[in-house]
Order: sequence, then C-alpha cells, then structure tokens
Amino acid sequence: MRIFLIGYMGCGKSRWGKIIAEHYGFRFIDLDTHIEERENATIPEIFSQHEESGFRLIEHEALESIREEENVIIATGGGAPCFHNNMETMNSLGTTLFVECSPQLLQERISNSDNERPLVMHLSEDELLKYIIRHLNNRIPFYEQAQYKLVSGNLEIENFTAILDPIIKS
Repeated sequence: MRIFLIGYMGCGKSRWGKIIAEHYGFRFIDLDTHIEERENATIPEIFSQHEESGFRLIEHEALESIREEENVIIATGGGAPCFHNNMETMNSLGTTLFVECSPQLLQERISNSDNERPLVMHLSEDELLKYIIRHLNNRIPFYEQAQYKLVSGNLEIENFTAILDPIIKS
C-alpha cells in the first residue's frame, strides 16, 4: 500500500503525512528529504547546481526508487506531479490524495515557514501571492488527476481516515 499526498508547497503534505503514517503504523517518506539524502545536498543546492529541469529529473528518479516500498505514506514536492509523467506513475503505484489550499493560506504558510523554497525565496509578500496564483493555475490540472481530494484549512485526521480506512482495509 502506497499513499501519495500531493499539492502545492505549504498545503500541509509533510505535516499530515507524518500524522497519517503514525495513525496507520506506516512508514513516512518526505520525497524532498529522500532526494536530499540520495544526493547528499539540500533542495536549494540541487536547484542551484542543476536548475529546475535537472532537479525534476532527480525528483523523478527518487520517485521511481520508492516503487517497491510497501505500507508507506509519501509526501511529494509541490511540483512532483507536474513532470515526467509522475502523476500517472503515482496513480499506478498507489492511492493519490490532493491536499488543496487557497492561494492566500498558501502565502501565509510559505511566508511563515522556516523552509527554504528555491522557487519563491526572493519574492516579496505581494509578488509571492501573484506567483502562487499563477503557478497554482498551471499545476491544478495535474493535481486534479488525483484519485481523492481534501481541502486544507481546518483538516482533522478524521478527514483523511474517512477516505483512507476503506482503501487500507480492502
């Protein structure tokens, strides 16, 4: 059983992935952390060395490397579903769940985050919101290919278990 959490950066994939994994006794993999361990470099360093196109290939290879994992919750990076047919791969390997979030809430979370996010780290607050809206519009068609969707904001574990319990128990 593989469950992939997808959605824009800041929507809560990593936070909820840990909670869900603990709830079901599954292993948790944050794809970005997995990439950093494989490459022995941080995501910003990888972006700097390989630019986005190189990072996306590394990301695809990392996704392929967990193909055989079982009983795992995987929090993907925000762009992972949008490149190299990764969305198709994830749908074929397991269950995909899109954690949707409003641009305003994403801006707030990204602005208040300690994480270095290479795509937005040099933007002002106003530029960040405009970037998120434009970028999110490009990514939504990929995210909408997920098998399930939850809207972030006031999520509780019960929102996830209502979807996942029947899948895991079958």
